[in-house]
Formats: sequence, structure tokens, C-alpha cells
Amino acid sequence: MVQLFSLISSLLPTILFILFCTKTKIKGLWVIFLYSIISLLSDSILNSTWGSNRTYLLWNIYTIIEYSILSLFFYLTIKIRLIRVLILLVSAIYFIVFVLLIRSIHLQFNSVLSFFSQVIILGLCLVYLFTSMKQTPEPVNFLNPLFLIVIALLLYVAFTLFLFIIANQLSEKEMAEYWKNITLYNNILTNLLFSSAFLLYRFQNKSIPTENHTVDFTRPNDR
Repeated sequence: MVQLFSLISSLLPTILFILFCTKTKIKGLWVIFLYSIISLLSDSILNSTWGSNRTYLLWNIYTIIEYSILSLFFYLTIKIRLIRVLILLVSAIYFIVFVLLIRSIHLQFNSVLSFFSQVIILGLCLVYLFTSMKQTPEPVNFLNPLFLIVIALLLYVAFTLFLFIIANQLSEKEMAEYWKNITLYNNILTNLLFSSAFLLYRFQNKSIPTENHTVDFTRPNDR
């Protein structure tokens, strides 16, 4: 039941973006839309017969794709040049390490590489929050789609980071029990927050309807 609800929740951000956000010029929202589609495809493949026999391979591939998309999100969202340069340098090192370890991509889940990707994303979340608060003396606008997305990513990383550390020490039974359950609930929470961000964008950019002007012949301006 939870697995089905998680799969349905993966559809929600994609549907809401298509309905309300396709005209947005905020590049970060488009990146999260792409991330939602990739997550949905990954869940669908993992739940298939073909995917269930290639779990480690799919997890490792998803790890590098997820990191690539989320690092792009922060590269586009954080406007500080130094941070952008650091994102490029760290990402280059991360990709090189991934290529060096690619031989065992289908044998086991690389929790170490996944751990570092989550640490990097966590750091970028904190950088975004701190820079958002320092860039203006005015109070931070928490009702901001990008701010809400960063909070969603922050919670996502916080819930899964510990599991990434101990993943290689878990048996298959423990992996199925702990990893799967926590991941499902985490996906549901993340998708609901993404959906809220897209809805928030819709309400903040809702076009004001033109007022109907009825002619009143008793007023000189309407004659």
C-alpha cells in the first residue's frame, strides 16, 4: 500500500508542473521537474521484473544521475560565482571517482559514493539557506518555491544519510526492511513538498482577472 502511494506521489509533481509551471522562466523549477520524471522512471523500473534482478546496477546509476541533476539545480539557483566554481570542481572529482569504481557497478551498492553525494547536496542546501538570509537585510521570504524545494531536499538527505553510511553492513533482509521502508516514506514527503512548491508558484503568479466594466449611463464617463 505504501509502495503504491509512493508511486502515485511521484506522479503528482510532474502533473502539477505540466498544469501550472510550463511558462516559468525559473530554470531551477525545470530541473526539479526533470528530477521528478527521472525518479518516477526509476521507481517504475525498480518495481518491474527486469529491474528487480538488477537492483544494485540501477541504484548506482540513479545515484550518479540524481547527483548530476541536483548539482545542476544548485548551480543554477545559487548566484555566487565562487560557489558555482566549487560545484564544478567537486562534481568533476565525483565523476572521476565514479568512473574508477564503475567495474563493480552491478555487484554491490556503492554506499560510500552515495554518502559523499548526499553530503555534497546537504552542504549545498545549507549554503543556499545561509546565502539567502545574508543577501538581503529584509526578512527571508519563506513562501518561495525554490526555498521550499531546498527544504524538501534537505529533509530528503537528512532521512537517508545514515542509511547510506551503513548500507554495506546490512544484510539483504535488513536492506529490504529498513532501506525500502524509509525510502518510500521519504519519497512521499519529498514529492509532496515538490508539489507544494509548484502549487505555490501557481498561486504567486496567478494572473489577475480583468474586471468586468458595466456601463452606467448615469455616469458622465460612460456616456
